Amino acid sequence: MLKRLLALFLVVPLVELFLLFLIAHYLGWGWTIGITLVSSLLGAYLAKISGKQWWETVKREWASEGFPVHRLGEGALLLISMAFMITPGPLTGIIGLLFMIPKIRLGAARLIARWVSNRFIERLWR
Repeated sequence: MLKRLLALFLVVPLVELFLLFLIAHYLGWGWTIGITLVSSLLGAYLAKISGKQWWETVKREWASEGFPVHRLGEGALLLISMAFMITPGPLTGIIGLLFMIPKIRLGAARLIARWVSNRFIERLWR
């Protein structure tokens, strides 16, 4: 697990740098820095809007059905996407933007919940 995290923390910044140099090669450094700054600011704004929408959904479901446990995974993905959107770089920006879309976020939350529960059951029944 530690090796995977170390590889992730080494590979992602290298890919980000490669993409930044590639964009700068075609558009120039001024445009590249401008696009990076604008995408980070846009990411912060979208994170604020998506966070408020998610919280309103949680409050509405909590009032009518009880605590919406199924929304916790979606909220965790939203927090991760917020961090990705604010982080400068094309790769993290695209990943963060994808998870800002509610249908994609909900589908990913379901997949992750299924994966986590399967892993838990496998370890429990060994």
